[in-house]
Amino acid sequence: MTQGIFSWVAALTLMILTAIFVVAFSGMLTAEENRPSGKIILVEKAKRVTDAEARKASSSESEKNADGGYNANVSVVDCFDAMQYHYTGGRYDNTPIRFRMLTPETIKPGKKYPLIVWFHGFRESADDNTRQLAHVQLTMEYLAGKDKQDFFMIVTQCPSDNPSWENSISYEGQGDTLLTITDEIFETVLQEYPIDLDRLSIVGICSGGNAAWNFLEKHPNRFAAMVVCSALPSGNLHNFLSTPIWAFNNKDDVTTPYEPVEQFINRLNAAGGNAQLTAGRYGRHDTWTSALHDEKAVGWLLLHDLKKGGPPAGAKFYHRNTGIVFVLFGLPMIGILIVVNTRPKHLKK
Repeated sequence: MTQGIFSWVAALTLMILTAIFVVAFSGMLTAEENRPSGKIILVEKAKRVTDAEARKASSSESEKNADGGYNANVSVVDCFDAMQYHYTGGRYDNTPIRFRMLTPETIKPGKKYPLIVWFHGFRESADDNTRQLAHVQLTMEYLAGKDKQDFFMIVTQCPSDNPSWENSISYEGQGDTLLTITDEIFETVLQEYPIDLDRLSIVGICSGGNAAWNFLEKHPNRFAAMVVCSALPSGNLHNFLSTPIWAFNNKDDVTTPYEPVEQFINRLNAAGGNAQLTAGRYGRHDTWTSALHDEKAVGWLLLHDLKKGGPPAGAKFYHRNTGIVFVLFGLPMIGILIVVNTRPKHLKK
């Protein structure tokens, strides 16, 4: 009897150990199949930015550089991981391409997150992997602090010796434009990170706005929304028809004339597009301060979904801000309760 029980226990133990081994081994195979390609490498992890630092950064103006460009806010740089991409081809063959990427603080298993591709302005071209983050402090409420939202953002940088997104100084004929390299990084990020493919969007500033138009044209029907600031649009109208576009341009901007932008947007809408041009009269090239800080354009992008749509351009909306909710709803309810409870007793019957 004892020997029979021992044999049964031994058999059961062997079955359990076999099952554990099979599960563990299959898990190893799955991990091996899903292992990242190794083309994207984390160089330096983002740092924790406090609420106070986030508030200070969001109210800061973009700091001008000696050459007329802008520097990145220190707190903004702290929000982004420093990344490196192994690029192969042309002039940059086997050259590490440095870029910045915002990632959710905690990535939940099985959850997918929005992705924004950000194209910087002409004078933010450099080799420091920070200046391309200039003006991103205007979106600080979404990056850090109590109202932080979880999403990815890719911010590549044109090098000093090749400052244009769409021009190549490669002589190998393999198209080393930064737009081409960014596109390759973009596709790799989609493969290796939990990205919601229905919530891809674009931001382009100045020359980066021109790059944004070209990037959208290259990927028609793929992006949920786009914001462009102070940039001349170009391309085939039919590639832009399905994407909500919010453009900003000053009427007295001598760098980017207003009329050609307006004409393009009008033709786009006449063809069945969904574009809005917000005009300003600020006597300068800068429309990104208004777009990103005042109009909350990044918040607008994050509300868009390729299948579900999103709010129209220019619509006033509130992101998850408990302070605003309290002011709009909490204070009136408190007032009503005070009035009800302070009425004379004979009126309460």
